[in-house]
Amino acid sequence: MTANKFLNLATSTLLNYRRYIQAGLTLCAGLGLSAIASSVAYNWEYKSMQAELQDRLDKIATDIQRDVSGNLEIIRAAGAFYSVFDGVKQPEMKTFVGPALYRHPSLKAIAWLPRVSDSPQFLTEEIDLSLDLTANLVALENATKRQEIIATDRQKIPSQNSPSFFVFLPIFSQTSPGDTAALPQNLPASKPENLKGFTMGILLIDAIVKSALQETQLNFVNVYLQDPMAPESERFLAFYEAKTKRIVTDENIKNKLYIGERAYCPDGSSCTRILNIENRRWLLQLRLTPEYINPLRFWRSLTVLILGIILSLAVTLYLMSLLNYTDKLEQVAAERTAKSQQLEQTLQELQQTQTQLIQQEKMSSLGLLVAGVAHEVNNPISFIYGNIQHASAYSSDLLELVKLYQKHYLYPSSEITEHLQNIDFDFLSKDLPQLLSSMKIGADRIVQIVQSLRNFSRLDESEMKPVNIHEGIDSTLLILQSRLKATADRPAIEIVKNYSHLPLVECYAGQLNQVFMNILANAIDALESYNLDRGPTAAKANPIAIAITTEYSSPDKIIVRISDNGPGMAENVKKRLFDPFFTTKPVGKGTGLGLSISYKIIVEKHKGTLRCDSTPGLGTEFSIEIPLRQEVRQPVPFVSRKISEAA
Repeated sequence: MTANKFLNLATSTLLNYRRYIQAGLTLCAGLGLSAIASSVAYNWEYKSMQAELQDRLDKIATDIQRDVSGNLEIIRAAGAFYSVFDGVKQPEMKTFVGPALYRHPSLKAIAWLPRVSDSPQFLTEEIDLSLDLTANLVALENATKRQEIIATDRQKIPSQNSPSFFVFLPIFSQTSPGDTAALPQNLPASKPENLKGFTMGILLIDAIVKSALQETQLNFVNVYLQDPMAPESERFLAFYEAKTKRIVTDENIKNKLYIGERAYCPDGSSCTRILNIENRRWLLQLRLTPEYINPLRFWRSLTVLILGIILSLAVTLYLMSLLNYTDKLEQVAAERTAKSQQLEQTLQELQQTQTQLIQQEKMSSLGLLVAGVAHEVNNPISFIYGNIQHASAYSSDLLELVKLYQKHYLYPSSEITEHLQNIDFDFLSKDLPQLLSSMKIGADRIVQIVQSLRNFSRLDESEMKPVNIHEGIDSTLLILQSRLKATADRPAIEIVKNYSHLPLVECYAGQLNQVFMNILANAIDALESYNLDRGPTAAKANPIAIAITTEYSSPDKIIVRISDNGPGMAENVKKRLFDPFFTTKPVGKGTGLGLSISYKIIVEKHKGTLRCDSTPGLGTEFSIEIPLRQEVRQPVPFVSRKISEAA
C-alpha cells in the first residue's frame, strides 16, 4: 500500500512539474548545442591562426634563404674572377664587387686571402679588414678538403661590433706546379697543393633578418633565430621583438626580453623552419606574445556561444509560455468534454473526411520532411563534392613535392627519416589517392540521392506544371528502396522498367508521386505475404518482381502500368478496391485510404482514369491514364499551398 501511494505521488509530481522538466531539458540541449557550435568555430579560428603563422614563417624563411643564396652567388662570382685573373689588385676588386655590395646590404665585404706558404695550413692571419682569422683555420682547411663554400658560426667584426658569419670559397690553380703550359679551363683542381687562396665573404646577420622582415606583418609575433650546430654559448644569432620592432643580436639583451610562447602550425611543427646555409643549419622559430593570444581573436566562437545561450533562453521561455497555454487549453477541453456527447453523431459522420485529411497531411508532411532533408544535405555535400577534386590535386602536388625532396636530398636528417617511417609514407602516398577517389564516388552517390528526394517531394511545385513522369517514378522507388532489398524472409524484389519516350506531362507532381507511392507500397506488401505462403522452391522458380511500363494510350494521353506477379485478387475484393476504409491487410497494417485517395487524385484532379486488372494466381496490374495537358487549371487545396509556401 505504501509503495502504491509513493508511486501515485511520484506520478502526480511529474505531471505537475512536467513543463519545468521539458523546459529544463530544452535549455540543456540548447546550451549543449551552443557549446558544440562554439567549439567548432573555435577550432576553425585556431586552424586559421595556425595557417596564418605558417604563411608568415614560410615567407621569412624563404626571404632569408634567398638573401643568403644571392650573397653566396656574388662570392662565387668573385671567386671565379680571382681564379681567372692572376695578380688582381685591390682597386680592381673594389670596382668588381662594389655594385654588388651596394645592392646587398647584408654582404658586408668580400676579401681575397692568398696562400703564402707551400702548406695549405699556413695562411695570412691579417687582412685589410683588421680581422684575426686564426680561429677559422679549421674552416679554411675544411673548405680546402671539400672544395666548396664553408660557413662559420657567429663572428663579430671589431670595427662594427655587429654579429656576422664568414664564408670561405677555396680557389685552385688550373695549372700544375712548375708547369707553365695552360691546361683546359674545365679541368677541376682537386689537390690541395693547387690552392691559390680563398675568397672570403662577411655576411651581417642583423641585415639579413631585417631584409626578410621588412615586408612581413608580425604584429605581436616574435622571431627567434639560432645556430644549433654552434657551441651552446654561440648558438644565438638574432631575435626580433615585435613590440618594439627592433632586431636584437646581443645575447645579454635578449636574455632580459620576453621571448614568447611556442606557436604551432598545421603541419604539427612548433612553427619552426630549418635554413640551409651551405654546411650549416639555422633554426628559425616564431614566438607568440600575450597580446597575440588574446581572447578577442576568437570573437567568432564567443559570438556563437553568446547567441546560442540567448536563443536557448528564448526558446525555453517560449516553451514555458506554450506549455502554460497548453494547460489552459486542456482545462477548457476538459470542461467541454461533458457537452461533447451531443456532437457524437456529427463527429462519426465527419470521421471519414477527417481520416482522409490526415492521410493527405501525412503525405504532405512526408514530402516536407524529404525536401527538408534533401535541402540540408545538399549544402554540405555540395561543399564536399566541390572540394574533393581540389583536395585530390593538392594532395598529388604535395606528394610530388615530397618525392622531389627525396630525389634531390638523398640524406635527410634522422628526424625526417624517423617521421617517414612512423607515418609509413610509402603506404600513405599510395592509399591517399585511392581514399579521395572513394570519397568522390560516395559524394556522387549522395548527390544522386538528394536529387531524387527533391524530385519526389515537389514542394516547390504546388501549381500544375509540366513534369517528367519518369523522374517521379524513380524518386518514389528510391524512397521505397529499403523495402525492395532482400531480407531474411525473402529475396530482393526485382524492378523491371519499360519506359517509353514521353514528353513532359502537365500535372500536380507531388500528388502524382503520392499515387505511385500508394500503388507500389501495396504491391510490395502483397508480394511479401505471397512469398511467405508459397515456399522457397516456388519462390526460386518464379522470383517476385514489379514491372513499370509507360506508353502513349492516344495522341494526347499517356498511361502508366504498374504490375506484379503476386497472388492477384478475387472479384469481390477488386470491386471494393477504391472504397474508403476497405482493406485486406491485418489490423494496424493499413487504413484502407491509400487507393481511395489515389483514385480521387487521378480522376478528380487530373481528369484521368485509374483501373485495376487482376486474376487470382497471375498477379495484379494498375493502369493510370491521364491527359498530357489539362484544359481546366484547378488550384491546389489551401493546405497544400500553405505547406509549399512554408517550404
